[in-house]
Amino acid sequence: MALIGAGVGTLLNPLAEAIHHERPDSPAIPRREIWLAAVTAVLFGLNGALFGMTLHSASNCIYIAVLVVLTATDIEHRLIPNRIILPAILFALAVGVLMDLMIHPMAWMTWKAALLGGAVGLVFFTVAYGLAAVIYPGKIGLGMGDVTLATFMGLAVGFPSAVVAVVLGVLLGGLVSVLLLLTRRVTMRTAIPYGPFLILGGLVAMFWGAAIIKWYLRM
Repeated sequence: MALIGAGVGTLLNPLAEAIHHERPDSPAIPRREIWLAAVTAVLFGLNGALFGMTLHSASNCIYIAVLVVLTATDIEHRLIPNRIILPAILFALAVGVLMDLMIHPMAWMTWKAALLGGAVGLVFFTVAYGLAAVIYPGKIGLGMGDVTLATFMGLAVGFPSAVVAVVLGVLLGGLVSVLLLLTRRVTMRTAIPYGPFLILGGLVAMFWGAAIIKWYLRM
């Protein structure tokens, strides 16, 4: 799976490069093609180790590819392109609906869990976006791209793992922002891309969300 991931990551670079050519004023990630191949290889390998050669694993691979390229575009341009995220949302919706048609052992979550997970991401980040616009007019830290990204992540991991994704994304984003402020690497006016933190939280939820929920409920 890792070798497949390396190949997929290499194929993602032209997509990221095409978006970069449309916004040449933003600096590109140094050696982006190597990073994309390496990160995708590691994530595909981890996915294969956890879920084996299953439909669950196959759908996760598509989600991982989407999330890896979105990480690159958000870091470089603070952009979650609609041309990537909207088809990804439709795919995740289709997978969620197909859950109801699968034989029970093959279905890793119900379509209701998928839709509820998408709703968690959509509602939470829509409210957060609205509050940020009111509290910090003209200096919004979140964008509508973060809302669509959270919706996609919720659909991909389902409920209740979507809660793990959202909580971890918020905590990671807040922690890193505070550390950067304390070390004076950024100011209150600096725009920090939020997508990578949500994506990291989403990946943790994808791989270990169910285990984290079970651990929390036993506390």
